[in-house]
Amino acid sequence: METVVILTAISAFVSTNLDDIFILAAFFANPEFEAKNIVLGQYLGFVLLLMASSLAYFAQFFIPSQWISLLGFIPLFMGIRGLIKLWKPKNQDISPENDIRYGKGRKVGVVALVTVINGGDNLGVYMPLFASMNAYSLFITATIFLVLVGFWCILGFKLVNNRLLTDKIRNYGHQILPLVMITIGLLILLRGWL
Repeated sequence: METVVILTAISAFVSTNLDDIFILAAFFANPEFEAKNIVLGQYLGFVLLLMASSLAYFAQFFIPSQWISLLGFIPLFMGIRGLIKLWKPKNQDISPENDIRYGKGRKVGVVALVTVINGGDNLGVYMPLFASMNAYSLFITATIFLVLVGFWCILGFKLVNNRLLTDKIRNYGHQILPLVMITIGLLILLRGWL
């Protein structure tokens, strides 16, 4: 019984989080984000997804998926804002200490928000999965998920720090992240309407 629960948890996590490795890599490649803020944000966002999955099983009967998919506008706008920031002249030197956008708490929040918003497929899989489990199986599954979140963070970090890819990813990471955000936003919006 436990083996089935463990294998189900691992396969559910991997199948719903493959895209997160690349999102994490984009965050790790962006010099504005520290590794600890990315990991904290990823865990915070994932814990929120787990809580929502536990509760949202019932909400799906009341809130149409088209309305939920409108959350895709958040990463879309964040990505557009990031692209606009890339096109601003470089002579506008704003020190990170004086700019509120660079606050550590906000960086954790951005990563958590992207994790939650990109978690539509997670919710779609986790809600019915959790609804079919007893408390013990749910505890084992949640524990495995949280361990795998850490493993995913390590994979994303290693991808950026790979000897063959490091320079390319680090040089273009700040440009890649807005495009990733725009793509996530569009995919979430399309998911609800297709």
